[in-house]
Amino acid sequence: MVNKTVTKNEVLPLLNFTTNYVIIKISLLILGRRRKIMTNQELEKLIEGKETLFRARSSDVFDIGDEKVLKLYHEDVDDESLKIEYDNTCTAYEKGCTPMECFGMFKVNGRNGLVFKKLYGISLTDAPTKISPAYLFKGGPIIAEQHAMVHSQITPNLRDVREVAVNTINKEVEAFSFLSDEERAKAIDYINSLPAADNMIHLDFHTDNIMVNKETGAIQTIDWMTACKGDPRCEVAMMNWLFHDAELFPGCSKLELFLYGTIRVFIFNKYMKAYTKLTGIEKAESKPWDLVAWVLRYGIWQIESERELLQKYMKEFIENI
Repeated sequence: MVNKTVTKNEVLPLLNFTTNYVIIKISLLILGRRRKIMTNQELEKLIEGKETLFRARSSDVFDIGDEKVLKLYHEDVDDESLKIEYDNTCTAYEKGCTPMECFGMFKVNGRNGLVFKKLYGISLTDAPTKISPAYLFKGGPIIAEQHAMVHSQITPNLRDVREVAVNTINKEVEAFSFLSDEERAKAIDYINSLPAADNMIHLDFHTDNIMVNKETGAIQTIDWMTACKGDPRCEVAMMNWLFHDAELFPGCSKLELFLYGTIRVFIFNKYMKAYTKLTGIEKAESKPWDLVAWVLRYGIWQIESERELLQKYMKEFIENI
């Protein structure tokens, strides 16, 4: 019998192969465990008789365990809207704009739903009373920092905000019937003439969509359904609407509405100052994008209390084009 000495050069390829094989197997095992999601039927049984974590304007959110939540939309949210939020959230997660990982689309009791990683935190709306009054003063700069970070991300994968606005006018025929054919054509031509950009924009950046982790202070942005690609100035235009004219909390007294309105204007002014310092973009630069912001707010959200003012703003803007 001949004893053969195995050289280092012969051993290393075998070791490398074995090591890589083990790494791949472990990675697949971890990934599979992390990605394991229930079926539609299992989700139905799981939430049966269960109370919601909270209710939003368009959805109910349930804790389904395993550090995940089910966002179950109301019946009027269609498959296309579901896919848009899924794609938007995945893009935002991949870009590092949110820790809110999305695990898939589901149909539960005839309603569309998405399963997300469960996040822990308190909304920026409630942070001044539940964490520290200092958040009343820090809110504006926090939003500005989040905006600057999101807007710095370039992606061709999202819908173009100009196309979304034009499609909204064309699709929501009844809603935009207050405009004449000439006014609609004029609005569409104007929107199409605005400059293209591939910056990520959120377009629903109010304080309820920003969460503060009470333990770590980490900021988490949620609800990416309306995200698009486009000029960041469009986002500033939407912020101007959200923090000045958007519907506040239904059922509030006149005194409460006055106080909330004063606070949000204060937050906006702090936001604008910090955002300009971070990006160099001034509020006046967002004015050309006002029409896009109003079209989206009017056509997508369709909030009854906002209709009259938005119609007035849009008609005046179109008249002056």
